[in-house]
Amino acid sequence: MLYRYLITLCIFVLSISFSQAQFIYLAPPAPTEIAEAPHWAQLMYADNPNVFTVEDAYTKYYKNHLFEKNYHTQYYKRWRRFVEPYIQTDGTYILPDAETLIAQDEIMRNKHLSGTRSSSGDWTNVGPYQVYNQEGDFSNDQTNVYSIDQSTSNPNILYCGTEPGEIYKSTDAGATWESVTHDYYFSGVEAIEIDPTNADIVYAANGYSLFKTTNGGVTWNSMLYATGLWPHEILVNPSNTNIVIIVGENGVYRSTDAGDTWTHLFSAKAWDIKLKSDDDNTVYLLKNNATEKRSEFFVSTDMGETFILKDNGWYSSTDPSRYAGGSRIAVTPADPNRIYVYLIGDAKSGDYGYIGIYRSDDGGETWTLPNGPDGGPYNATHQNLAIGWVGWDYHQGFYNCAIMASNDDADNILIGGLNLWKSDDGGNTFTPLGGYISSTLDMHPDMQDFRANENGYWITSDGGVNYSNDFFFSENLRKSAGIHGAEYWGFGQGWNEDVTVGGLYHNGVIAFYSPYEAGNYLQLGGGEPASGYVNPGNNRKIYSTQIGSAIIPESIGEPILYGSFGIEPNESYWTAASSELEFYPSCYNICFTGKEHKLWKSEDGGSSFNALYTFGTNANASVRYIEIARNNPDIMYVTQAPAASGSGKLWKTTDGGISFSEITIPSVAGGSKDRILIAINPENPEQIYLAYPGAYDGSKIFYSDNSGTSWSNITNSILNSEDCRSISYVAGTDGGLYYATNYSIYYYNHSLGWNEFNNGLPFYTNSNILKPFYRDGKIRIATYGKGIWESALYEDPAYPIAQATVNKFNTFCATDTFYFEDYSFLNHEGATWSWTFEDATPATSDIRNPKIVFNSIGMHNATLTVTDINGNSSSNTITIEIQEVDRTNIAEDFEATFPPDYWTTSGVNSGASIWNKTDFAGGYSTSSNSALANNYDVNLEGGYSDLRAFINLEDITDPILTFDIAYTPYASGYIDSLAVLITTDCGETFTQVYYKGGFDLATAPTYSGGYFIPEDDEWRTDTILLNDFIGESNAIIAFRNIGGWGQLLYIDNVNLNGTAVSIQTPENINVNFFPNPVIAGNYITLSGSGLENFDVEIFNMDGKMVKKQQIHTGEKILIDITFSSGIYTFKIAGDSFMRFGKIVVL
Repeated sequence: MLYRYLITLCIFVLSISFSQAQFIYLAPPAPTEIAEAPHWAQLMYADNPNVFTVEDAYTKYYKNHLFEKNYHTQYYKRWRRFVEPYIQTDGTYILPDAETLIAQDEIMRNKHLSGTRSSSGDWTNVGPYQVYNQEGDFSNDQTNVYSIDQSTSNPNILYCGTEPGEIYKSTDAGATWESVTHDYYFSGVEAIEIDPTNADIVYAANGYSLFKTTNGGVTWNSMLYATGLWPHEILVNPSNTNIVIIVGENGVYRSTDAGDTWTHLFSAKAWDIKLKSDDDNTVYLLKNNATEKRSEFFVSTDMGETFILKDNGWYSSTDPSRYAGGSRIAVTPADPNRIYVYLIGDAKSGDYGYIGIYRSDDGGETWTLPNGPDGGPYNATHQNLAIGWVGWDYHQGFYNCAIMASNDDADNILIGGLNLWKSDDGGNTFTPLGGYISSTLDMHPDMQDFRANENGYWITSDGGVNYSNDFFFSENLRKSAGIHGAEYWGFGQGWNEDVTVGGLYHNGVIAFYSPYEAGNYLQLGGGEPASGYVNPGNNRKIYSTQIGSAIIPESIGEPILYGSFGIEPNESYWTAASSELEFYPSCYNICFTGKEHKLWKSEDGGSSFNALYTFGTNANASVRYIEIARNNPDIMYVTQAPAASGSGKLWKTTDGGISFSEITIPSVAGGSKDRILIAINPENPEQIYLAYPGAYDGSKIFYSDNSGTSWSNITNSILNSEDCRSISYVAGTDGGLYYATNYSIYYYNHSLGWNEFNNGLPFYTNSNILKPFYRDGKIRIATYGKGIWESALYEDPAYPIAQATVNKFNTFCATDTFYFEDYSFLNHEGATWSWTFEDATPATSDIRNPKIVFNSIGMHNATLTVTDINGNSSSNTITIEIQEVDRTNIAEDFEATFPPDYWTTSGVNSGASIWNKTDFAGGYSTSSNSALANNYDVNLEGGYSDLRAFINLEDITDPILTFDIAYTPYASGYIDSLAVLITTDCGETFTQVYYKGGFDLATAPTYSGGYFIPEDDEWRTDTILLNDFIGESNAIIAFRNIGGWGQLLYIDNVNLNGTAVSIQTPENINVNFFPNPVIAGNYITLSGSGLENFDVEIFNMDGKMVKKQQIHTGEKILIDITFSSGIYTFKIAGDSFMRFGKIVVL
């Protein structure tokens, strides 16, 4: 199965820098783009923006506008996340300068080297080392690699730098990689260069410093630092390796002693620097001219000591809207005088980030633009190489700006923007090769660094490293194995099976399952969601907002079975600001999450959700963290963020969410209380830990043993200068708590106090989410930019805590199977399980997850006893009910809880469902909601998804089923169908009573422009006679959606009544038709009592309405001569009366 979701990954370079303009390397877009931007974006680009003001305007804007990824939204995403640590209580922020940051790093380094940091813990990285696509091939969705270089003196050695700030080294020509900056933090490694004569000497640069190693990456030293340095390229001269030149936002620096001292040649920003391919004395430079608002080309013939402008034929614009966005150089040994320059920006308004590819054939003396004009207007032969595609004019500026030329043919060049383009005629014409708009090469969008040398060609992107020895004509090898720099924005893991899943920055949703080889992960799709959840009872069932739900395969390369996820929880790209998917302890298909200011509940495994409780009136005050007491699930804690500035809130319910009371949270000495993290003792919900990620030193974490009536500040100076990211209580301990920060991991319990727990971790470990994995006695963290790490627990739980869980608590089918699972706090090594079941088959079991059928109607207990390796035991009991069906009619409008009472969902071959309640449309626009099968997003590949209703037909006569339907095909080849089936043996066998598909099912013209949302005249009412099932006391009606990746399918107003059933039927109203049967061409009369008007609809057996008329009792309806012989159904409806029946036409 496939999931229709545009994988749009990306975005902008952002590192630690020190003013609004410098903090985000990607400069704000052209002034003309800002002028046309939404108000919230203009606020963001202003001097000294207020975070709370921008955030409020952003939220309000997208409540009324469809979200579309663009320059502004991506800029906002990174800006908002990275200013988070520096936000003041009034919404302003103060960014540190280079000296402050280096001093902070030194403090943390001394803490790291003090010896206490490594006192405990046994951390190892578990990936991802290699990501695979759904077909089982290497995927380009792993890590954003900013820069790369291959040694010319030893081609087996390469170095690359990642966006999260690590440097990796390969000693086998890129086949595998290992980090060589385990004990360093570099932020985004924008540029890297290996000494041409010594592969152990490497220069690497981030936003404020140039680093150097002379021993192959064992140690690194800062050679130059400055606020806003941001080097874009480093050049080491092969003829004299003491000459090193770096170019970047702070201009051009040159060293003649291998970086010990520097001369600042130019202060104007510079974009690129390259050597002439046959002359190490000749250096080419691209530098910005702020007055002319353009990049300019310079040549040096003295190894970069002096430079001369070369602009004969060069780009020039006098348009007031012109804008210089950056530029890159390509040279080639195939023609040493050939130079290409990729210019980005705007020559005028409306150029959307692209100017052109300039070319020189005489070493830069003269220039031409083979494919003109500068910028637009664009057409089929003059294309914008910077944007995503025609109609999506989104570009990413200098963040995606790269070019290289072939070593063998000077006319062959590759250009990187959001896509990869090629030209084989010297820049006269261009063809897309990969990215968003071409599948010629399987290449991740968003190109980063291009490198051509005598040993081949390298391309890095937001997804990793690619290599070719033939200029990507036929060879395109993924070379990212071991680069574990995945940036997890969401994370979940299994309970009894080793499963992890998470949304990555740039690289979609990836999952691991233990049968896969260690370090191998599977790409599931999506863009970059801040989510990843795992069902604790079915660990291969995962959830993420941009892919729905999915059953991951047992082996990579096998099909992924997709289903729906009926909500988009509150999720955030910045830390400690998301909600969770929290599961009910004893039923793994019941779960809770926060969306806006509401707590939502699902009872069908996450396929659909209903609002359980609303906290206040401001939808921007989002519900975040949820904790459910294991020993009493009616007790639940919920945190809530403020709508803008201010303090968050902590709420508690003792009745399962019917009502909540606010708990007074502790005060802080400084900082903010807007973000709140909580963790509770699963055995005693009165014991709570509460942490403030935004609080200052001295008031970071608190403890209460009386449900928050009073609080103790347990903050220790060991936590100073670090921000809390995640906390987790460890069951079976004396208050054991893991505390993850932006640098470290700590462990606390009431007896020992605070302990560092960092042995084996990188010096800078910026955690996002921390979770224990009790099955193996481990603790895991998903990090920002360093993948997933795990360690043995600091201390093992002293005893197990049993918890039985099951797929459902009740059923109307006595033959239904119940799927039990163990949800205990239990290390599985040496553990045993013992189950007993009342009046069931089997009555006992010693496996972890038995399948059980209960033998009789009524209440039945199921008890689980678990025993650990030390002989400690614990038991837990849950109750199952087998019910009788006592409902004899259906009148369902899907306006209340979904699925409604007496309804269930199932299917998709995998047991999931894509049926949900929607407010897109109600039947004939007379109601707000309907039931929806989402074939648009989820491809069932011919599989099915059922919406099932239980009904007792034992004492009913003439049962007639009617329902409203709305559907249109997506296009030929993308056809969905609807079948209605009846089972009287709890699903063992089905009888099909209705089937329509594609154009026969359609109620509106074909539509492929997005979601089909029906108008009021794009509905139809279909009717089915169910006389064959009269007398069945336990029938199930299944509305079966058979999906073909087509369109949305709606049903509404499902009614089943016999001849005597009505809704709100006063005793004085009783109407019917006579004569019946009737001969075509004659009249039937509405007889009976009642003075109101009645709407009469008559349908043939195909469900098509053939007659509609409004009449009173005593009035007649003509059964036209055109009526063919057969059975017809009718519907009589008044203000307080409704009846269904049949007419026989002779």
